Amino acid sequence: MSERYGYRVLYLSGPVEPPWTRADKNLVRGVAANLKRYRACVLTHEGVVLNDPGVESEPAWGPRVGGHTPLGRRLGLFTRLIETSGTELVHLFWPADHLVARVVKAACKIRGLPVIHTLVRPPRSTLGLSGALAGSPVVCLTEQTEERLRHEGIRHTLRIPTGIEVGTCVPEGNKSAIRRRYRIPLDRPVVIYAGDYAHSKAARTFAATMPRVLRSVDCHFVFACRIRNPEDTEEEARIQEAVTADGLAAHATFLNEVSNLRELLSIATVQVFPADRPFEQMEMPMVLLEGMAERLPTVVVSKPPLTELLMAGAAYGVPPSDPVSLAVPVVSLLRNPDQARELGLAGRKLVETRYNIQKVAERYEELYDEVLTRQRSRSTGWFARI
Repeated sequence: MSERYGYRVLYLSGPVEPPWTRADKNLVRGVAANLKRYRACVLTHEGVVLNDPGVESEPAWGPRVGGHTPLGRRLGLFTRLIETSGTELVHLFWPADHLVARVVKAACKIRGLPVIHTLVRPPRSTLGLSGALAGSPVVCLTEQTEERLRHEGIRHTLRIPTGIEVGTCVPEGNKSAIRRRYRIPLDRPVVIYAGDYAHSKAARTFAATMPRVLRSVDCHFVFACRIRNPEDTEEEARIQEAVTADGLAAHATFLNEVSNLRELLSIATVQVFPADRPFEQMEMPMVLLEGMAERLPTVVVSKPPLTELLMAGAAYGVPPSDPVSLAVPVVSLLRNPDQARELGLAGRKLVETRYNIQKVAERYEELYDEVLTRQRSRSTGWFARI
């Protein structure tokens, strides 16, 4: 029997609904769906039905419309929900933001509700950072962000990493069909970059690596990059033109929106992530964790926070924007199956122990326990003095 009948926690975030292509809403959904002693209420647009057992939803974002939701509407709906929802605790999943923090803190103070703030992206600036944080404690997803906050004198911080559903690996028997679906050759090892074209020219670095790798190993390169704006379309066209000019078009597949990225990652031999900054996204890319869960050997840039993977022995590191350096470990992994297998197993183990969403949810529940206990203690002390 489920234990999901404890206190209710209101999750304030962007709409938690398909498509599941944003890491921040995937984190909210994952935590909410794996709580055992608390009930989470997440926000959606009207008409959205979530099939996650035990997760409540509130269509607070109203009808789905094109473009970004105006800031005033965001602030208004957060205030209204805090004032009217029957909840014992508010959990904000949001970047550092002065206006949002001010509104959420004020509304929670009026109702006497504790608030936790998980920073879903690293702060753009540390100038006046304390005013952009709504909760106590503030949850950081990486060691790098926690160090930045503490350097600014913000002491009540906690590090809880992002998480994914680890699950079982995609069966070997399914992989030929997956390759056919994406028109990827059946007889070549696959090197994949799954990210964004805006990721600090990472896709260009990946493309520039192709001829250097292909001199040593006959393989296939997959660009799994979303198209989010006209600039992405132009960047993809430039890269395709360069690959064709090098005579390598037969060695590359360009994919945009992928319905099941985990399946695509499962047919790869090596995944690379040569981006040296998150570009308005979560610091630890979930796509890397998804690939590592498939025992996929991983090569990343040797810069924080990705160095957390390197320190754990779960990935290889290279300098940023350096296709020559990137080619070296890729070729080595393609040529040495035992080396690739060992690195893939190390990645899987790290995801199981550190980035497993079930364990992440347990840590959040422990945090909820601590915050509510402290809140009750304060309330008892106040009544005792009057």
